[in-house]
Amino acid sequence: MPTSSQSTAEPLQALRHASSALQAVLGAVLEAERRFGPPSTPIERLRRITQDAEWAWLRPLYGMIADIDHALAYAEALPASEAAAIGAHARALLTGGEAPIEHDFLERYRSLLQADPAVTMAHAAALRALQALPPEADTAAERLHARHQWNERRRFLRTGHGKQRLS
Repeated sequence: MPTSSQSTAEPLQALRHASSALQAVLGAVLEAERRFGPPSTPIERLRRITQDAEWAWLRPLYGMIADIDHALAYAEALPASEAAAIGAHARALLTGGEAPIEHDFLERYRSLLQADPAVTMAHAAALRALQALPPEADTAAERLHARHQWNERRRFLRTGHGKQRLS
């Protein structure tokens, strides 16, 4: 039987791997998009991605990566139910899942998936990494509660309260 530290460390390690895989997706997307845009420095690209309305479609992906990385940086432990909620949210973002909330992202992302083999390979690797996260609960109430817990943690971290360690 796993110890308590093993059971809390496993979701964190799986989340680190998932974050790396999502970063690879972002990198592949940016590289594919770079080929179609004017030459620019990395700083100019970062400014465009974060501030230019033309790049707003990509914000859900890098926002998710930032949220995961922020949680990993400040959480000493993360319940498996929250890791499952994160995985479900990321899978829905990449595939359109249950309810494609991020229509602009999905439309552009799907065209890149079809046009660029590097994006397709990164996408497949990310889905494999997300599959390693714990499964979501069987009941809708438990899934909803875990998703709410994750959203509250994200909100807490975004408001700058994450400087203290979270458990």
